[in-house]
Amino acid sequence: MPSIYFTEEHDAFRAEVRRFLTREVAPHASAWEAARRIPRRIFLRMAELGFLGITAREEHGGAEGDLFHAVAFLEELPRSRMGGFCAAVSVQQFMATPHIARYGTKELAERFVAPSVAGRKVGALAITEPNTGSDVGAIRTSATREGEAWVIRGSKTFITNGADGDFFTVAVRTGPDRTSGISLIVVPADTPGVRVARRLDKLGWHSSDTAEIAFDDVRVPAANLVGRQGDGFAMLMESFRLERLAAAAIANGSSEVTLETTLDYMSSRKVFGRTLDRFQVLRHRLADLRGRG
Repeated sequence: MPSIYFTEEHDAFRAEVRRFLTREVAPHASAWEAARRIPRRIFLRMAELGFLGITAREEHGGAEGDLFHAVAFLEELPRSRMGGFCAAVSVQQFMATPHIARYGTKELAERFVAPSVAGRKVGALAITEPNTGSDVGAIRTSATREGEAWVIRGSKTFITNGADGDFFTVAVRTGPDRTSGISLIVVPADTPGVRVARRLDKLGWHSSDTAEIAFDDVRVPAANLVGRQGDGFAMLMESFRLERLAAAAIANGSSEVTLETTLDYMSSRKVFGRTLDRFQVLRHRLADLRGRG
């Protein structure tokens, strides 16, 4: 049955993404997992193919595609065979930069969004703290206005692209209120006082550089504020919808890849004189799983 969401254009785009991932990314999965990082050249290659600015505006170098172009891309990302690659690329494109593109000044977008779409910079979204997870209103990292600068103090953890990224879109406390006291500020990673406290050693997703970041009296220009002071909480709540959709699309794609891999194995593995895919119980089980998907 034809999809009511995906057109022939979406399908062609999906096929292009799949070819790229299976030919240029998946063969390197083991090496990149062992190295604990994704080479920058692959971001440049994705930008060359138009994969880093799918929904971004043309003025930022983007393709101005629709939501279903993004979903098709996200569903194909697991063909990289790396959960960390899925995380790094989805954060770069759909989490670290949209706030700047939508609410930031033209100058901020030119400094951070356009280079991200071009693959020259990699960004991170810094919200989670050692004592605060999804409760954004409870963050403690503070930003104090001093003349024409913001001075940031605090720490963040579990930050994807945190160790090797070029900039952070940081959620900070600029007032006492749980919601109207939260703002977003862009902080270049090479700013004095920004320190990678530690690169986290995870159970999986090794190719994704996940880090704990310390902000020790970090001073950035007042113009690095995204939107208006105190609007950060509302921006994040709005963007979480896209982030959760991204996670769901990647999970859906991961299920598809897992099923395909299982079927390939079952068609080659022989027991009791026949391949596993000839056993009725196993066939019923896979059909059931496929139907639930």
